Amino acid sequence: MLSHNKKNVRPMIFSKITKQLETKGMPVFWQYYIALIAILSAIAFILGTYFIRENTFLNLTNLTIQTLTIVGCIAGYNSYGHRNYPRLILVTGAVFITVSQAMLSLLYLGFPIYHMSSFIVEEQGIVLITIFAFMHMLMLEEKFHIKGLTIDYSLLMVSFVFFFLLISPDTLNKLIYETSIHQQLLILNIFIGSTLLSMSILHYFLSRMIGLTDSIRIILTAIVIIHFGIEIMLTFGRAPDLSIINSLPFSTYSVAAVLTILFIFIEKFSLDFSPVAPSRIGNQLMWVASIIAIVTIPLGLIIRSLLNAPSINLLIIGVAGSLLSTIVIWRFIILISNANEQRKLLKTLIQTNALTGVPNYQGYLEHLTLSRLSNLLVINVNIDDFKSINDLYGRDAADEILKSLATRLKQLPDAILVAHTHSDMFLVVFQTKESNINVLLKKIQDSLGVWDTVQGKQLTVPLSYGASYCKEVANPEKLAKQAEQALKEARNQHTTYSLYIDEKDDNKLPRHELRDILQQSVDQNYLPVHFQPIYNLEDGSLKALELLIRVESEEHGLLLPGQFLEQAKSYGLLTSLTQVCVRMIAKHYATLPDVVININLPPYMLKSQKLLNNFIHLFEEEDLPPNKFCIEITEDEDIPTNALIPAVNKLKEYGFSIAMDDFGTGYSSLDRLSVLAVDTVKIDRSILLTASSGNTAILEWSISLAKRLGISAVVEGVETVEQLSLIKSLGADSVQGFLYSKPVSVLQAIDLPLNSNDISIA
Repeated sequence: MLSHNKKNVRPMIFSKITKQLETKGMPVFWQYYIALIAILSAIAFILGTYFIRENTFLNLTNLTIQTLTIVGCIAGYNSYGHRNYPRLILVTGAVFITVSQAMLSLLYLGFPIYHMSSFIVEEQGIVLITIFAFMHMLMLEEKFHIKGLTIDYSLLMVSFVFFFLLISPDTLNKLIYETSIHQQLLILNIFIGSTLLSMSILHYFLSRMIGLTDSIRIILTAIVIIHFGIEIMLTFGRAPDLSIINSLPFSTYSVAAVLTILFIFIEKFSLDFSPVAPSRIGNQLMWVASIIAIVTIPLGLIIRSLLNAPSINLLIIGVAGSLLSTIVIWRFIILISNANEQRKLLKTLIQTNALTGVPNYQGYLEHLTLSRLSNLLVINVNIDDFKSINDLYGRDAADEILKSLATRLKQLPDAILVAHTHSDMFLVVFQTKESNINVLLKKIQDSLGVWDTVQGKQLTVPLSYGASYCKEVANPEKLAKQAEQALKEARNQHTTYSLYIDEKDDNKLPRHELRDILQQSVDQNYLPVHFQPIYNLEDGSLKALELLIRVESEEHGLLLPGQFLEQAKSYGLLTSLTQVCVRMIAKHYATLPDVVININLPPYMLKSQKLLNNFIHLFEEEDLPPNKFCIEITEDEDIPTNALIPAVNKLKEYGFSIAMDDFGTGYSSLDRLSVLAVDTVKIDRSILLTASSGNTAILEWSISLAKRLGISAVVEGVETVEQLSLIKSLGADSVQGFLYSKPVSVLQAIDLPLNSNDISIA
């Protein structure tokens, strides 16, 4: 048994490597192609070193390898869908170098080729590779938002060269007068190769991760440096007269050819890395490069004088160099200062409401997330019937009311934050004891009143309040949603304010009673499921119905998800409730509109192969077509994205479509969107609220990103005509929200309009 397992190890390893390269973009055919080049190179090296004393065989083999390499490089370039200039320059440079090696072999075989032609072509290829490297560095600048990274790096390299020439007085003369052009080019190539290698190291420190393409690039650069090092030894006569040494330049270039084809096939120029303090690294490089530029010439002059080298005009060079370095330092200090100010300004603009000047919803989240405060009271202040105020007094008066209310809220005693989160909604944050909540709410109502003076007129501005309180370190997003829920409750109960206390969630309905209600729903195989329609913005057609889970109790009536979902998960009943929902759909499927039905599936069910199989088999049992269902994946910080990939692929194989729910709220939403096979992205209501308050950048970016990825974009939580007009202008595909319909029961879903144009939304 043991020997059998050992025999299977190698095929498994090779299969794994082959599959990984194939997912990176390199077809299996081209993998075998470069393997052929590698085998030919190895055979030529062995035979040329130990058995064959003449160069004919080696040069014929070299010519074959270089021809295969040229074809591989061009094929790799053609395999890439989006052909950009950096990739074209890289491939052209690789082809030039390969052609130069082929020309060298043709020269040895007796073809009439000028002996310097191959070196000229080779240098042109090296120049192109160097240009590619600096373009790649500029792409890093853009990715990591480090202005001047390439300039700082170039300044550092030039400073090292000047310093070396200053402390080695005869080096420059020897390079110019005592070496051939070929030797000079080889030395230059060593310097270029070392520069490219240091670029790769800098790239690593910026990204703090080494991917497959990074490893290939580093190895490739190191091999090229070794190649030129051996060539220098041979041309200067410093290498021993051995066949193996004479065969090494050919061999290193053959290995480089293999790696080059591999690199061209799989390099996508996406630069999707996780930056680790890139601005800090950029600042460090700027200071190091600038300081070295300052000290290079003075320090070089000192060392040069100690070596008793002639000092003609060196003082002038030193003063000029120091002055130039000072100017460079000053320039970059100003550059960094401006960059920091621009970053702060941009961050402020993104997190600030343009009209009222107070933070928007993103600013509210940022402030409370960083502060990590406890004993927080968040109050959602809403202007009642703001639309009628706008209609009666005009847009300018309505804007003045919002500005005035923002000012009055900021003047409230002990308010630590005021945020304008929606057209007529504000969030006000206090830090207080639980026993002081009701007193504080009463003071706020008395202070704000129901009147305001706008444009010299005293107008009635009635306000409603929804409050949420948390003793522990708060989750700001959760507090905001709870305050909004409390506000809705106040409106439903026709009261001025309502309080939602986080610690008392479980006390609203005793845990044992809630567990009995949930268990009864499972045992009776019944849930009063609801649906909310999703309409296509292009033609108004009914695109889908989202299934919304509800639980019913004789004593407590209809229970919403916020009242039971967490408890259902902790009791281990959420999976059973999801299965009941599917059976309820099957029961009414024939009467529902013939559209896709969206079902929310918690990530933990996707992670478990057993639960996922049971879910899929349930559709087979109920004779439900998977291609008529879309699985919505919700955020879960406890489950990594990679754990979801097999489940998503399996669902796709069975015909289900996949949607990412609440996009923009979870920490890993962008990561999941980039790796999961998603058909639809549902943009969370919080992003729409931010856009409605004046900052449309995040919403526009989210919709644009979905379109670039070929994914349908659905905007959730649309409640006003203004919001609808906004998302239409930004190019969203579909819409879901109270503007068209609240969640409705199964019987009501049957009569939903099949086109949104039949719904009056005026």
